[in-house]
Amino acid sequence: MKINKTLGFSVAALGFLALGYFGVQYFGRNNMFTIAAAVGGAGAISYVLQKPNQPEAPTAPIKAQRKGKKS
Repeated sequence: MKINKTLGFSVAALGFLALGYFGVQYFGRNNMFTIAAAVGGAGAISYVLQKPNQPEAPTAPIKAQRKGKKS
């Protein structure tokens, strides 16, 4: 399992490096910085706007039964 993760991360890193290298060749340095900033900004905005998964509150309050003296 650990080898599969390491291999996957390595392949992904090499893919991103190749994408960056060829992107700079095609689009130019400044355009690639702009694209990287836009993608990073979109990721940050989506992270901030995520709602946490919380269980929903019960619709009606639950009343506790009183323990009284038995007659």
